[in-house]
Order: sequence, then structure tokens, then C-alpha cells
Amino acid sequence: MEKIKLGKVFILFTYSHVIGVMCQSPLSVGTWFNNLNILTAPKSLTLQFYAQDIVTGPGQTTYEIARSSISATSPTSFGILYMVDNQLNTGPDPNSPRVGRRQGLVGFSDLNELALYLSFNFVFQGGLYNGSTISVIGRSRIASTERELSIVGGTGVFRLARGVVIYTTYSFNSTTNNSVFKYTLYITYY
Repeated sequence: MEKIKLGKVFILFTYSHVIGVMCQSPLSVGTWFNNLNILTAPKSLTLQFYAQDIVTGPGQTTYEIARSSISATSPTSFGILYMVDNQLNTGPDPNSPRVGRRQGLVGFSDLNELALYLSFNFVFQGGLYNGSTISVIGRSRIASTERELSIVGGTGVFRLARGVVIYTTYSFNSTTNNSVFKYTLYITYY
């Protein structure tokens, strides 16, 4: 019994610094939020970049993580889920300057037509937006040339972000299934 109590004390003591660090960030966000003048017009910004979706081969960035019991026989691949961590670049060439990463979940979500459920973050690495994120969610009908997703939030520079993402398939390799997607973001934030 004494060992259990000492173990709990040790764990609490060991992780108390982590709890303190976690609490510091919300305080600064709280200060920011309390000083926010909601009557001030939000800032607006348009960003454009490309995601390198590498499904197979060297440098793979998209991995299947689950299948439903009907995925193998479904004409729409219903229930297949992928986790992505795609590189973002200023241009379609993977060697163009890097902007950040697209990280999240992609799943085949429609029993009747080819459509995806998308939930991911654009994670900015470097430059003015370093460490900031933009959160995106939506449905993507694969047959559509131009697709629209919702910006539902953000962190860092993009706190309280809202907006629209328009994206297209810039290129698709039918042998490897690798793609390059072009993203245009119309963002409002405070």
C-alpha cells in the first residue's frame, strides 16, 4: 500500500512541471482573447500553395490506417481511412520552397459516389506564419474539378480563423496514385 502511495506522489511530482507548462499557454491565449476588440474588422488574407500527396514510393506521406468490413467490395471504397503528413510548397514542384505540412485524416465516406471526408491542419513552418495552423474540414466529391472546404479555426497568427478553401488536383500519376493538389485559402482572422 505504501509503495502505491509513493508511486502516485512520484508521478504527480514528475509531471507537475508539464502541467505548469500546459497552463501557461492558455493564460496567454486568455489575455489575447480578453483584449480582443470584436468590433474591429477581422483581417483577411489569401494564400496559395501546393500539397505533395505521396501514396507510394520513396518519401511516402500518406498511409492507409483502416478499412471497413465492406471496403474491399464497395464501388466507392467506403470506409478506407488514410492519415496524411504531406509537404506544402509554394509551387507544384516538390523542390520549390517549403511552406509547411498538411496533416490529418482522409476517408472515403459515401456509399453511392466517390467522395472523401477531409479533416486536417495546414501547419506552417517558417516565415511570418511559423508555428501557426489553419484547421480545415469538409466533403470532397472526387469527380469535381474544383472542390470547396471550410476553414473552421486556427492557432497562432490565425486564431479565430474562418474561411473557404478551394482546391484542385494539379497533377495525378495513375501508376503510383501520387498527386499534387493546389490549395487557395480565403481566410478571415483576428
